[in-house]
Amino acid sequence: MTAMASRAGDRDASITSRLERAGQRYTSQRRTIVEAIAGAGRPVTTPEVLERAGHRLSQSSVYRNLAVLADVGVLQRLPTGGDFDLFELAEELSGHHHHHLHCTACGVVIDVPAGPGLEQAVMAEAEELVVGLGFVVAGHSVDLYGLCVDCARG
Repeated sequence: MTAMASRAGDRDASITSRLERAGQRYTSQRRTIVEAIAGAGRPVTTPEVLERAGHRLSQSSVYRNLAVLADVGVLQRLPTGGDFDLFELAEELSGHHHHHLHCTACGVVIDVPAGPGLEQAVMAEAEELVVGLGFVVAGHSVDLYGLCVDCARG
């Protein structure tokens, strides 16, 4: 078995477990949606999921299943303020920690990795913020807003 197939198998086992805990099943439709999103390599909209799935799924089915997959923690929903939210695999399923750049003009969201210095600084600040509150920080995300290269030229 290749390393990629092994990661996909581990991902599917984790997804199956999350859905079962919520009384749901990992159906072929949900698998198609997950594969469409994972294959994109970036956050995608519902119309993009439909297109990447080869229009094998109905629009209503995709909307319904995206909601379920987000509710059980398989997908992360990224609100855009526009017509369509974006979806990506939950970080622990995608295997890479990253942050987002949001273009306030066109709505594009770009995944960006952060260096260890930023990661350490954010976690240190987060832990200091919650001192004495009994809150345990489990993770973080950084979202930066501005103009993408195309809109900045515009």
